[in-house]
Amino acid sequence: MTKLKLDLVCQVAVVVRDLEEGLAQMRRWLGIDESSLTFGKSLELIHEGKLEPQIYHGVQGEYAYQQANFFMGGMDIEMFAPVEGSAGGPINDFLEEHGPGIHHLNIRLANREEGLRFLREEVGKPPLMEGYFLGRHFAYFDMREELGITFEVGSRVVGPRASMPEEALQALIQ
Repeated sequence: MTKLKLDLVCQVAVVVRDLEEGLAQMRRWLGIDESSLTFGKSLELIHEGKLEPQIYHGVQGEYAYQQANFFMGGMDIEMFAPVEGSAGGPINDFLEEHGPGIHHLNIRLANREEGLRFLREEVGKPPLMEGYFLGRHFAYFDMREELGITFEVGSRVVGPRASMPEEALQALIQ
C-alpha cells in the first residue's frame, strides 16, 4: 500500500466569522508578524487571473471569501472569512457545520503525484476542493474520519519557509 510521505507542514489555516475581529484576537492573544500580513479576496484574485475558479464538491465556481496570511511562530497562518452577504462555498459551509476553527493544514508531500493518485484512486477520496493559484495546483482532502484533519496538498512551500534554501528545509525534515 502506498503511504503519503509528509515531509513538511507549511501552513495552518483557520476560519473565522469576521476577518478583522479574527486578526484582532490573534494580535491580542498571540501576536503576529505585522510586516508579513497580506490580504486577498477570492473574487478579485479570480478576476486578476491569479486564482482559477475552484472545484468544490465537484462543482466549479467562483466562491466568495477573503483571507489574510501572516507569520506566527515560524509558520504561515492563513485566516479565511466569508464575504459579507455571500452564501455557500467552502468557507460558509465550514462555518455552518463546525463554527470557527482550524480548517486545514497545508502540507508538502515528498511523493506528491503518487500521493494524489493514492488518495483519489486507491482510497477513493475525491478532493474536497481543488484549483490553481498562480499556476500551481492545490487540492484539499477531508481526512477527518481517518485522521481528524483536512489537509491541503500544495505544490509549493508557503510562508516564512518559502524563502529557505532547500538544504535548510531538508534539515527541518530530518
